Amino acid sequence: HLHARVVDKQGQKMSKSKGNVIDPLTVTEKYGADALRLALILGVAPASDIALGEEKIIGMRNFCNKLWNIGRFIEMQNNTTLQTSNKNKLSNEGNKIQKQLTGLVKKATKAINDYKFGQAAEILYQFTWHEFADKYLEYCKNNPSSATIKILNETFSTLLKLLHPFIPFVTEELWQKLNYSKTALIVEKWPKF
Repeated sequence: HLHARVVDKQGQKMSKSKGNVIDPLTVTEKYGADALRLALILGVAPASDIALGEEKIIGMRNFCNKLWNIGRFIEMQNNTTLQTSNKNKLSNEGNKIQKQLTGLVKKATKAINDYKFGQAAEILYQFTWHEFADKYLEYCKNNPSSATIKILNETFSTLLKLLHPFIPFVTEELWQKLNYSKTALIVEKWPKF
């Protein structure tokens, strides 16, 4: 983990003479530190080369934007749906996402404990984008209720905790913006399964 080599997207060693170097200060300014950090972690096996290209950094920036948009949607729902909805029964989709979240916490925690940071980041990325955003969030848009919004908040706050080691700036900002706790996210307890 400490001595992995960063290579370009073709697997070539980065070198100024080859012109394939990515300046971390430039890409951080352009795409954000969290996008660069996640690009350096996601999908990387322990002790293997880290393939890095601007496309991967852009993809991780898009993921951070996705989280931000989810946070904005939840903030709007918290301000409207919970006050006006009287449907409180937990749906099949709510039960499903809760079970999936429990499994996710187990898998991500195990991967981190086993020093498989790339695998943990990949698991969290896939779940957040494809299970949570693409499926449950879309379900909530069409079926707003206090029960669906409650599960939406519980799931998202857990995801922020799990993603915090990888993208601390975005997750901390969302945590504070959504008022999930009076304490900073960095001092919150790790999710239990």
